[in-house]
This record gives sequence, C-alpha cells and structure tokens, in this order.
Amino acid sequence: MTWNFLVRGKPFLTTPPRSRYSESPETGSSSNGQDSGLWIRESGFESLAPSHFHYRLLAMDSTGPPHSVTPEWTAASKRKPMLEVWRNRHFRTLWLAQAVSGLGSWLAMFALVSFGGFRFKLSVGELGGMAALFFLTLALIFPLAGTIVDRTSPQKVMIAAEGFRASLMFLLWLVWEPSFLYPILLLTGCATCFFLSAHLALLPDVVRREELLAANALGAQTQQMNGIIAPLLAGSVIARFGERFCFALNGASFVFSALCLSRLAPRPEASAARRSHSLWRDLHHALDRFVRDRVLLSVMSLAMAMIVITNAVNVFGVIYARDVLRAGPRDFGLFLSALGLGAMGGFWLVGRYVHTLSRMGLIRASAAAIGAGLIGMTVLTRMIEVLIGALLMGMAAAAFLVPAQTLVQERTPARLRGRTSGLAWSLLFATQAIAAIGLGRLAAALTLPVLYRALGIGLLVLTGLMMLYERNRARSR
Repeated sequence: MTWNFLVRGKPFLTTPPRSRYSESPETGSSSNGQDSGLWIRESGFESLAPSHFHYRLLAMDSTGPPHSVTPEWTAASKRKPMLEVWRNRHFRTLWLAQAVSGLGSWLAMFALVSFGGFRFKLSVGELGGMAALFFLTLALIFPLAGTIVDRTSPQKVMIAAEGFRASLMFLLWLVWEPSFLYPILLLTGCATCFFLSAHLALLPDVVRREELLAANALGAQTQQMNGIIAPLLAGSVIARFGERFCFALNGASFVFSALCLSRLAPRPEASAARRSHSLWRDLHHALDRFVRDRVLLSVMSLAMAMIVITNAVNVFGVIYARDVLRAGPRDFGLFLSALGLGAMGGFWLVGRYVHTLSRMGLIRASAAAIGAGLIGMTVLTRMIEVLIGALLMGMAAAAFLVPAQTLVQERTPARLRGRTSGLAWSLLFATQAIAAIGLGRLAAALTLPVLYRALGIGLLVLTGLMMLYERNRARSR
C-alpha cells in the first residue's frame, strides 16, 4: 500500500515501513531493515511527533483532485496497545528474557549485599564503596558497550553478556573472601552495560513503532515487580539455603535468558565499512549528534534531576519519616510501598492510554508534578496525606520514565541506538554515583524539609528552562 504526499510542492511516493519482526506482513510489502523513523525524516515530516500519525493527511492520485485519507495508523489509536504488543511472539520472547534476567540480577545484588554485610561483617564504608564502584563502573563502560553494540548484533551481544554473567555467578560458589566480591561486582557491572545497551537497541526492531511505548511500559512494570518480589524471594532462599544457592539461581536465570534470546530471528550486523572505523570515531560521532539534539539534551537533563531526587527520597526517607513525621518503621514501609504501587499503576496507565499524547508534553508535565509534589510533601504532617502524595508521585515517575525512554529510541537512527543508549545510561549512573556522595553533605548542612523543597523548586525551574531552550532552538530554525 502506498500514499502520494505533497512534499515541498512535489509529489512524493512512500511506503510505510514495517518492523523487521512484525508478524503477518502485508502481501507485496517490503522491508529495507532500516530504522522505521528514517522515512519520516526523508519525506520531510520530521516535525510530526510519532504520536500524531492519526492526523488525516492530504493525498493525491493521478485521476482526481486531492482527497483526505486516513493512514493505517488511525486504527492503532483505536486498539489496545498492551494487548497488541503481547500478540508479538518476538516481543514475548525478549520480554521473558529480560524478566528472568532482571529477577536474577536482583537476586545477585541482594545476595552480594547479604554476603558482605552478614557473613563477612563489612562496614558501612566498605558496602558504600561497593555500591559506588558499581555505579562508576557502569558510567565508564556504557559508552564503549554502546559502540560495540552498534558495530555488531545486539542479539549476539546480549547472549554473550548473559553467558558471561552466568559464569561469574557460578564462580561465586568458590568465593570465600570479601576481597573477591569487588572484582566479581566489577565484572558483573561491565556485562550489565553490554546487556542493557543491546536491549535498548534491539527493542525498536522487535515491535512496531506505534507499539514502542506500550513495550517500554511493560518492561518497566516487569522490572518494578522484580524489585518487589526479588528481596522477598532472596531473603527466603538465603535463610534456608544460604547465599551460594542464590548465586546458583542467578546463574541459571542468565542461562535461561540466553536461550530465549537465541530463539529470536537474527538481526543484520553492521556493514564491514562501519566496523572498519575506530571505536573512538564512532563514539565521537554519536556524542556530537547527541549534544546537538536539544530534545534529547532536555530529556536527559530532567532524567538526571530525577535521579538526584530519587536518591534523596530513598536514602533520607527513613530519617524524614522518623524525625519530621514522627513515624515508625511500619509507616516508612507503607511510604515505600505507596511509591511502588503508584509506579506500577502509572506504568499500566501509560501503556494503556497515553500512546497518542505528545511525548515531550507528558515528560514536562510529569517532571513538574514531581517537583510540586516534593514541595507539597514538606508541608504535610499527617501520614495518610503523605501516603497519598507518594502514590501520586509514583504515578508521575512512571509517566516520566516510559515516554522519556521511548522518545530517546524514536529520535535515534538504528545505526546509532547502541551508542546513544550507552551515553544516556552513562550520564544516569554517573549522576547516581555523584548524588550518593553529594546528597549526604547537603543533608548535613540543611534540614531535610529544606533540602526537599530546594530539590522540588530546582526541578520546576529546570523544567521551565528546558522548555525555553527547546523553543529557542525551534525559532532559530
């Protein structure tokens, strides 16, 4: 099926691309294996947001006057994206691999902390050093991992990373000294960099463009569930069988994930000409494009601010509940549960209802809601009010995370997805490490209510500045 568009005053014939892994393709249609967003830019429609494809477009034929037609994406707005994406067996395979691998990662992290804290009696400083080492490792390795993903096949990179992590987990059966935990944690973090970069690069090839938001929402919802289930499961396993059995389960989960990934249809690798370029040249090219895209810079700036706020809530939330709200452990547990339940509900709502909304508009609104909610939380004194606020803030966080990840994937050409995702992950984890160090000093100099208000106001100001930044760029064009 083809459409004739008027592009810069001339007829333009185009065929809508389909995902490489799309099931039941139309008869006679063809796929060139390129990024599904390239044909938009080439046809002059780059200014149209992906969610606006349901607008009626002007078409022409050779036998009559122009008439109004509705492309096939109109039907997408009437479907249920969450159900549509589940019908894609390739997505189900990738989702299962991610879910099992994610659960194994949570088990490994919990077991490592338990191994060092309870069995070897490591100090707070040593445990903090392990966490800082993990975050800094990810920040340094991610750009390199993304570059390698773009030069090879994301599917093969994910399988290799899972095999390597499985080997490390089985190796932990032989570890009996705390000093061995640091290199194991370091190597595991390196493999995780490759897996996450390859996953973000592969997902847009597995689902259709209009299903990408729902696919990201389902993935985020699954990871949130893993974060709830894994501590309970790991605690029970460790209490009954010890940490070594938890590492064995983790290794088995990575092996299962690799087997699932091997069932996906192979994806074409990068051309020999592209692989002949140096790694640093490829990385510099992606970095140059990244800093020139004001939308991506705005999204990443807001995302880094959200990382700082998340650290402040998670690290100092227990102190805030104890000293300011005069609450106990039970109320603090309810507060964390409210945040988690809000995020779970938010992921479902985003995947189900907001696929036709502007990505950037939803990101700005969510960031503003979180900033205002953080300020409002410092005014509340009753625990029930704080729990309601935490529930709403969790939903707002979900409404920020999923559109932000989807927007980065949609705005990145297929040949640059690995490097762009690597740079994005690197910035986020570098912010995580810096926040873990800097927030403690800020909290010592300021009271927690003042710190939370300052962070909320800062997020609101940053949201406004990023909006002006994007508009100035649009006017200059």
